[in-house]
Amino acid sequence: MKLRMILAMALILCHFSILQAQENLRWINPLESPEGNVVHGQAWSGLDYHRLPDDAENKVRKAVWNLSRHAAGVKLKFNTNAEEIKVKYVVSAKHSMPHMPATGVSGLDLYIHDQKDWVWVKGNYSFGDTIQYTFPLKADQITSKNFDLYLPLYNEVTFLEIGVDKETKFNFISPTTEERPVVVYGTSIAQGGCASRPGMAWTAILERMINKPLVNLGFSGNGLLETPLIEYMASMNSSLYVLDCLPNLVRDSFTEEEVTNRIIAAVRTLKEKNPEIPILLVEHAGYTDEWVNEERKRAYQSRNILSQNAYKLLLAEGIEELYYLEKDEVGLGMEGTVDGTHPNDLGMDQYARGYYSIVREILD
Repeated sequence: MKLRMILAMALILCHFSILQAQENLRWINPLESPEGNVVHGQAWSGLDYHRLPDDAENKVRKAVWNLSRHAAGVKLKFNTNAEEIKVKYVVSAKHSMPHMPATGVSGLDLYIHDQKDWVWVKGNYSFGDTIQYTFPLKADQITSKNFDLYLPLYNEVTFLEIGVDKETKFNFISPTTEERPVVVYGTSIAQGGCASRPGMAWTAILERMINKPLVNLGFSGNGLLETPLIEYMASMNSSLYVLDCLPNLVRDSFTEEEVTNRIIAAVRTLKEKNPEIPILLVEHAGYTDEWVNEERKRAYQSRNILSQNAYKLLLAEGIEELYYLEKDEVGLGMEGTVDGTHPNDLGMDQYARGYYSIVREILD
């Protein structure tokens, strides 16, 4: 009887402590911020956590529109001296996929940006109808810091709030128009498949490496160099256009002529509207099972030859500020994928490093 009373009292005290801790929190909805638009990684404002504007619904295919609801590359920036940061949010679809964990599909990632250094912050999480992350911070890191919070790669965020102690400072950092973003149009690999967490997508790694904003227009299975997407890209005030769509153009339904035409038309359209903005064409990075699958090897090699020929033709036309990244420069290694196609975290890092030198050269 005495033991039961002790346990009951302990439970009451624990419950009281939790309630008290919750009462000490203030919950902030970024979409209701008095600072206005505070969402980064988008080319347009007022999109919630989406990647294409509302009028795109009638211009792009349904599959692309649905994927544009995913928050790949979208993030929040804020400054706080909180000792602990909590985030609760809701997503619209399944938390995970067979080849990609919930922490990548539907999870968050938090980084401290301290001058030129980026420090990853480990989060404790629970996945349910409402997903919750808690980011504890060390005592020597509680002075006011700048944070980047990456949102899920393969899911739509329908609700999100950030919780910090009521006594702490907290301010969102709004995006500016001073720095033009790098815009990446690509496939599932660009969207982030199959990183273990959002900050490990190669686009996110590259963004931190170059310390410049990046807009992710990766659409899983649907990076097809389509005219509506190219026209949306052309409407963006970008510092660099990246076209990395060949992994979705290896299908038999796309003839060699069609693939070549799409590459050439994309470059011409972008250059006609923004002749001063450089373009980077990227080869298919290959399949890591090519040693045992000759058919897949021939498929990507044939597309890369088409890409090389299109690049030479465009240069011969007099197109300027056109750059090219070859497969071997991307450097995707044998252990770098989950399934022979989609990079794991090692492969994502290899991708980012492969991109870094040429992107840094172009932007400088």
